[in-house]
Amino acid sequence: EIGKMTISAGKYVVAGFEVMAEEFQDAWNLLYKNWLPNSGFQPDDKPCFEIHHNNPKEHPEGKHIVDICIPVIPI
Repeated sequence: EIGKMTISAGKYVVAGFEVMAEEFQDAWNLLYKNWLPNSGFQPDDKPCFEIHHNNPKEHPEGKHIVDICIPVIPI
């Protein structure tokens, strides 16, 4: 389902990826399991979201160009 929402102000980690559809989970895991534990931040209780920048059908390799956005607060 697609809908509209207002994104709350605050700090977000924004990480850009070029991934195939089956690699989305790997990208999320990279952030939560590798980056976040050593970052000095913890997840905030706001929703995470993705920003999709392209149509993968138009990408020469069929990849999704996406930013994963995770709300964070200092530890």
